[in-house]
Amino acid sequence: MKILLEIGMEEIPARFLKPALNDIEKYIKKEFESQRIKFETLKTFGTPRRLVLLVDGVSEKQEDLDIVNTGPAKEVAYDVNGELTRAGVGFAKSQGIDPTDLEILETPKGEYIAVRKFVEGKDTKELLSGLLKNLITGLTFPKSMKWSDLSMKFARPVQWFLAMADDELVEFEIEGIKSSLNSKGHRFFGEEFEVTSIEEYFTKLRENNVIVDIEERKQMIIDMIKEKCTKTGEQVLIEPDLLDEVTNLIEYPYPIVGTFNSEFLEVPQEVLIISMQVHQRYFPILDSQGKLLPKFVVIRNGITSSEHVRKGNEKVLSARLSDARFFYQEDQKKSLEEFVDKLSTVVFQKDLGTIAQKISRSKKLAEYMSEKLALRDSKEDIMRTIHLAKADLVSNMIGEKEFTKLQGFMGADYALKAGEKEVVSKGIEEHYYPRYQGDKLPQGIEGVIAGICDRMDTLVGCFGIGMIPSGSKDPFALRRAALAIVNIILNSKLVISLEELTSKMLDILEEDNVLKRPKKDVLKDLMEFFKQRAINVFADHGHRKDVIGAVLSIDCDVLLEASEKIETLEKVSKEEGFNDLVLLLKRVGNISKDHHEKAISTDLLVEDAEKELHKFYVDLDSKTELNLQTKSYEEFFRNILAGKNVINRFFDSVMVMDKDQSLKNNRLSLLKSLNEIFNRVAKLNLIEEK
Repeated sequence: MKILLEIGMEEIPARFLKPALNDIEKYIKKEFESQRIKFETLKTFGTPRRLVLLVDGVSEKQEDLDIVNTGPAKEVAYDVNGELTRAGVGFAKSQGIDPTDLEILETPKGEYIAVRKFVEGKDTKELLSGLLKNLITGLTFPKSMKWSDLSMKFARPVQWFLAMADDELVEFEIEGIKSSLNSKGHRFFGEEFEVTSIEEYFTKLRENNVIVDIEERKQMIIDMIKEKCTKTGEQVLIEPDLLDEVTNLIEYPYPIVGTFNSEFLEVPQEVLIISMQVHQRYFPILDSQGKLLPKFVVIRNGITSSEHVRKGNEKVLSARLSDARFFYQEDQKKSLEEFVDKLSTVVFQKDLGTIAQKISRSKKLAEYMSEKLALRDSKEDIMRTIHLAKADLVSNMIGEKEFTKLQGFMGADYALKAGEKEVVSKGIEEHYYPRYQGDKLPQGIEGVIAGICDRMDTLVGCFGIGMIPSGSKDPFALRRAALAIVNIILNSKLVISLEELTSKMLDILEEDNVLKRPKKDVLKDLMEFFKQRAINVFADHGHRKDVIGAVLSIDCDVLLEASEKIETLEKVSKEEGFNDLVLLLKRVGNISKDHHEKAISTDLLVEDAEKELHKFYVDLDSKTELNLQTKSYEEFFRNILAGKNVINRFFDSVMVMDKDQSLKNNRLSLLKSLNEIFNRVAKLNLIEEK
């Protein structure tokens, strides 16, 4: 059996479409499972005007159900005479059966009274009305609305429901809107129509100029742009997120090429591109070298070109670009220092002060980092970068909220035009990188240090005043800031302690009198916060989760060293015998976990195998100190691996839990001391057995 549901409505915002379809899919899968209804395939489709569900291979009826309900134990349910007690009678009544229908059930815990029930599955069609009705009324959106005098809430006013099971109508009614076999085509290039089968529904949608499949619409846009919108030497800049948004704004795509005055090209092309993409949802046209041409593509929700649509969009874009040019020209009339001075009036956060205070704190942390990382030759440029990094926030271009995505880029452009060094200009732009997951990372040391200092001030400051992310609440994007710091440190190969860096930032914030929590608590919380982000970063780099957990559970302070430890442990763990060693190490850890004494008496070593293990321990202890000093992690792991046979012989030959308490405790102390060495670099007992 096939099931089709279409929810027809006024056009919903593009960002609502995919989440709504995902919710529909999740609901149906969950509901079918709970209702014992099997199906083969499930697909969702959507346009701004309709949400569509298609389920194929649906079973004609629910699965039958055999239920066994267990009651009290037999000795509780029956007295010594074999008569039902009040407990037994009460159970029978609660199950709605005669006491004679009770049976005795054998369980691992003993005998219990029980009742067996058979529930015959209902026809699926009997359940569909309520199921689909609940699906529709249960949908939620980021913003919902009411309309007319109805109590129903939805993203936009609902206009119709089409519901079918095979070729039959599924009847239900919500707020006076009855399900039917009628649907509507494209608002301007389609008509209302009736269907007699599910296959006919999809055919008539297409005939009425609705491409209901999102991926098909998206591909049509790409293909039609290539076919209709470019000449030799031209390319259309198709940004994936914008393509998704435009796809979800239309029911049938038709690309139209528009133009704008080439005089606007005196403004940096990034400004013009942002204006087209963000404000107008246009696709810019570039030449083969990536230089912007005075042309763009607008996707019309229609089936033909339109001169009226083209001219209207050109007019609107011209007004936008005029604003951009005006802002840009006005900004050129002021110096960067004038912008910097104005930052003392811009509040970053009420408890953390102004942007100017934030810059001052970032400079102090940069002084510390420059010293730690021996960046004396770059220090002047780093400090200048931080001084100017936020200047563009009060420029016309950014401050007017029209082009906020160009933060950093505008600052870099203005810095170059003001005669600043190229590395400073680049650093201003790069200190915002990465702006989102997967974005590029800063390459120049100026942007690297400025970016870390800026984020550390935000991160430590927010934790210091108690603004810690919880659940989905993270207004200052602190998770993203911590992820960025971890990625930048690893990518730039900075050998620096996260704990020392955080402690220094706490000292700086304390000098500014903004901390509201004890420094030790903030430090503890932040190191755990960094650890969780580091786990994600190393996992994204393709490392094994068990190896990451083993290493970072011991130390996550110097990320570059942690990375080396993870890579080395992964390499060694692939070698023959390592899995057997892990089993032995877990045994060592488990048997000694409750023992706390580590003093070992050589006089109490009586068995050859334990003497051999003690010698291995002494040698390993001295080698480990040298390995850790020289950061020879592979040699450290190989030294442990070399003791596999020694450890094995010990467990085969020696009774650890000897009746003689002194022998027992001495052996446990030996194992305890060994286990501590094993865990100096990584908790090897966390490695999964292969």
